[in-house]
Formats: sequence, structure tokens, C-alpha cells
Amino acid sequence: MRTKPMLAVLSVALAASTLLAQEPAPKASPKPHPTAEKPEARRDKEPPPRPGQLANVRIDVKITDERTGQPPVSKLVSLTVADRRDGFVRANAADSGPIPGTIPLNVDASPVIDGTHIRLSLGLQYGWIDASASGEARHSSRRDFQQRLGLVLESGKTVQATQSVDPLNDRRVSLDVTATIVR
Repeated sequence: MRTKPMLAVLSVALAASTLLAQEPAPKASPKPHPTAEKPEARRDKEPPPRPGQLANVRIDVKITDERTGQPPVSKLVSLTVADRRDGFVRANAADSGPIPGTIPLNVDASPVIDGTHIRLSLGLQYGWIDASASGEARHSSRRDFQQRLGLVLESGKTVQATQSVDPLNDRRVSLDVTATIVR
């Protein structure tokens, strides 16, 4: 009769060791909290920029420089740039006065055709020096204008984009821009 209780103890011990030898059940992993998308990930999902149309834009930039007692001086810079592309013109003159340097006339343009309108990003750097002056007066007559503009233009129509004044005298510089779609 002693064997029955002994068998019961052995059965319980065997069952317990079998249960303890099993791998624990995997714990339920917590659900990740929704996080905001990183800006880099959002950029990857944005569609690529639309390619430019197969058309050019002719850009005419007229600079009119007016000084008291002198006739106005006009400079015209023209460039033709493809839709959604960049174009620039660089012109520099060397000044051999008492303090040598360069006098710039630079235009940067990036047009985007939108129907019959043109969105134009335009940059201008324009320098001037009084060539009739000499010595220190020549050096102090130097003036530089820098402008960066975002414009919406109708094809073929001229717009006076800016008119600025010299802070030291009554000199005025105006900028007229015409952009024309060329197909």
C-alpha cells in the first residue's frame, strides 16, 4: 500500500518538473504609441517636383539710374531661361581708380510658368561709380544696389518692380521687368 502514495508523489513531481521545464509564454508586447512622422519621412512621400514645360521665358530687366542734373542712364539685361530652371548674367567692370575694385551688374532669374502667368524669382546686384570724379570723391561715389524679388508677371507685360533711392542723395534707381513665354 505504500506504493500508491509513492506513485502519487512521483506523478506530481514529474508533472511539476515538466511544467517548470517548459519555456514561459511570450509576454504580450505593448502596442507602440503612434508617433508623428519625421519631416524626412514626409519629404520622401511627397511627389517629386513637376518637370518644367518645354518652353522658355525671355526675361528683360531694365535698370534706370536717375541723378540730379544728369540725364537718366539705362541698362538692359536680357536672358532666356527654360521653365523651372535657373539662369544668370554676370558682368563686372574693373575700376582702376585710387582704390581698385570691380563694379558689378549681375542678374539671377528662376521662372515658373503657370498658365499665362510667370512666377519669377529675380536677384539683382548693380554697382555704380561716378567716372567723372577723381581721388577720394571717386571712391566715395560708389553705390551698390542689391535686390531679391519674387514676382508674378503676365506674359509680355512690363512691371516696375522696384524704385529705390540712394540714402545719401536724391539719386533714384528703378527696375522694370518683362517676362515673356517663348514656345
